[in-house]
Amino acid sequence: MEGTIVDINRNKEFETPVLTDIRTCWDKVKPGIQEILDNSPKLTYLPEDVYSECVNNRAMLFTSSLGFVVMHVETDPFTRDKTLVVWIGYVYTTGQNNWLDHIDWFETIALECGCKYLEARSDVPQLDRYFTSTGWELETKVFIREIDNGQQK
Repeated sequence: MEGTIVDINRNKEFETPVLTDIRTCWDKVKPGIQEILDNSPKLTYLPEDVYSECVNNRAMLFTSSLGFVVMHVETDPFTRDKTLVVWIGYVYTTGQNNWLDHIDWFETIALECGCKYLEARSDVPQLDRYFTSTGWELETKVFIREIDNGQQK
């Protein structure tokens, strides 16, 4: 099948995502982004922020018939090492063809972008065990506390 490769490590067919101009599929991508935001109220961006980041080449959208992923490159200000950050991952049908199962593709994109590291962020606790059992390392956890400045909320 064109556009499909067999992932030897997991013996699943994988439809290779294609770098896509978000303007051509905004009506399909926006609801997925909104669903992520609805399920994770601590996230501070809007769907339109994702659109802007992609249109202004600060993030990349890859799409397939299974879903989409938005990634961007961050540079460590001290070491200058680059990291490909998986910002948003969305599948249209959950429980099938988990995008994390296709790490080789992500690593290829990271190398093409000149990155030394691949990073994924999530507030879904169930992913912790999956990540650490598949070669990922937990680097840090972020704790945040709102400051009460004496004003009524």
